Amino acid sequence: MSAVTESPFPIPRNVAMILAGVGCVAVGGILAARAGDATPMIAAPAIVFGVVAITGPALYIATAAAGNAPSLTAVVRAFGVALGAFGIALAGLILPAAFLAMSSVTNAMTIVTATGAIAGAAFLGLRRLASELQIRPARAGGLVFFGWAVATAGIAGRLWWDLAVAVVS
Repeated sequence: MSAVTESPFPIPRNVAMILAGVGCVAVGGILAARAGDATPMIAAPAIVFGVVAITGPALYIATAAAGNAPSLTAVVRAFGVALGAFGIALAGLILPAAFLAMSSVTNAMTIVTATGAIAGAAFLGLRRLASELQIRPARAGGLVFFGWAVATAGIAGRLWWDLAVAVVS
């Protein structure tokens, strides 16, 4: 792996990480505003950061088993960059999601727009993680990463969906 000498974002990395946390709270706030319950504002960042923290080591172990083991510092750095990319993307999706959710007449639209915002940002964060780890789709590392990404998105998606439906319905 080559050392990156330039900043991975047009803003400082710590600001991008703050955006990830605040963005999750804001998306939870979209659900909270509709439901009148503040639980999603706490649960959304817990789901995002909790699932990444719990499943991240599995990706490291699986890539090592597949013979594509980056250093631990490179993996930690890649996760930091990916979470920052997630935060930047989420910051751009919050206002459109809030507008659509608050102007809709159904609770289902609120759930769909909040879910779409967080899922879109997660997809872009996963793409950035694959890029930072230099994952190539045609190799074993690509299959490992894809399997991990699907499992991680499934776990987070299920937790988010259960929260959203329970709170808004």
